[in-house]
Amino acid sequence: IDGLRGVAALFVVLHHMSLIWFSWNIHDGWSSWDDHIIQLPIIRLIISGPANVMLFFVISGYALSWKPLNLAQNNEYTKMYQALASSIFRRHSRLFIPAMIICAPAPVITYFGGYGGEGMLGAAIQPMNPPRFDNVWGQFRHYAASVMPLSDLYGPGLVAWVYSDSLWTLPIEFKSSLVVFSLLLALSKCTVRSRVVITLCVAFYSFWYFHWGGFLFLGGMLTVEVNLWSQRLATGKEPTIDEEEANVALKRKSPWLAGRENLVVRRICYTIMFLAGLSILSMPEHNRRASDNYGFQTLAELIPARFYNSGAADYFWRPLAAIFLVLVIDRAQFLQAIFTTRLAQHLGRVSFALYLVHMLILHSLGLWLGKYLLQITGSNSPWKYGTGIGSAAVIVGVVIMWAADLGSRFVDANAVRFTRWTYVKLCNKAIER
Repeated sequence: IDGLRGVAALFVVLHHMSLIWFSWNIHDGWSSWDDHIIQLPIIRLIISGPANVMLFFVISGYALSWKPLNLAQNNEYTKMYQALASSIFRRHSRLFIPAMIICAPAPVITYFGGYGGEGMLGAAIQPMNPPRFDNVWGQFRHYAASVMPLSDLYGPGLVAWVYSDSLWTLPIEFKSSLVVFSLLLALSKCTVRSRVVITLCVAFYSFWYFHWGGFLFLGGMLTVEVNLWSQRLATGKEPTIDEEEANVALKRKSPWLAGRENLVVRRICYTIMFLAGLSILSMPEHNRRASDNYGFQTLAELIPARFYNSGAADYFWRPLAAIFLVLVIDRAQFLQAIFTTRLAQHLGRVSFALYLVHMLILHSLGLWLGKYLLQITGSNSPWKYGTGIGSAAVIVGVVIMWAADLGSRFVDANAVRFTRWTYVKLCNKAIER
């Protein structure tokens, strides 16, 4: 799960690189042989930011649910309630303290004119341009004041934060986390079947009324339920069945698990499901020729009219595919090898800091370096433009990874320790009283 989160974070960085250096055309669906390879299904996930954000949300729901549901399965309700209390108390600080500290260079960059100016010719978006003040203290006062709407529980969400517009996901993540925590607490004493049914109903409500963040988080919670159900089936929870008898019962209940031939068949089936999930997740946005893209016309026609009428057509198939993809990876151990490499695990460890820091560097150093290198290589042909921007991407990528590693080591990790220390201290004080 950490490795998958890291790969998704890297692809979000590449998505934002593509927006400041290239036009929107490379984000259109592939509909002719004249289109770019990067527009092909699955391959286009490399620069598809929204799809990878959806994976973030499913993984977050999975991670938040894992410990409480494991404790509930073992009837350790006191430990479960303690874990939930700690998680709820620390969630806001866990998200927003690292964000505010890691993004603190943003007002300094703004004050010295590092943002703003002209973007790349023909690029999809213009540079971030926060308001500049007469002195650095005024700049930081504005920075601090702009933090409040970003972390407002009661706000409508989708806050376009002027100092790093990629942080619009944090309010959604915070609110969706509270939905998961509330359900875990409310349904902790329910039977597994009733908990799953109620969670499915809440997830369907969230999906049908376009609360896609909550739907994805609940999808991660349901994926944990599936994982624990399969563990119960594999180990045999009944005390009268020993390990050998449990294995025999498992093979009787699930003949797909018996024999080398069936193992090969299962791997083929999981591979097909994995590729299908990737393909649907890579569906272009509706305004980026989704209905004209080969392989997606039928899917576009099957989207209910209420999603089109509400401008939410992009949030029908892709959230479903994100949950399905995490479920498949969670069930197929041979696929997990892709995300347990040293690189993927490192990306997973620094993923939050990587997500926080990359926009600051891209919209300052990235834009300047891209323009500078194009003056050297030229930009009057695709090869020259690609050489200049490719060189800039390598240099900026190294700087981003270095900054993310520092942010993860010295800010994110210490923020986790601080929130745990604070909670323990407050709990001890309460016990003493």
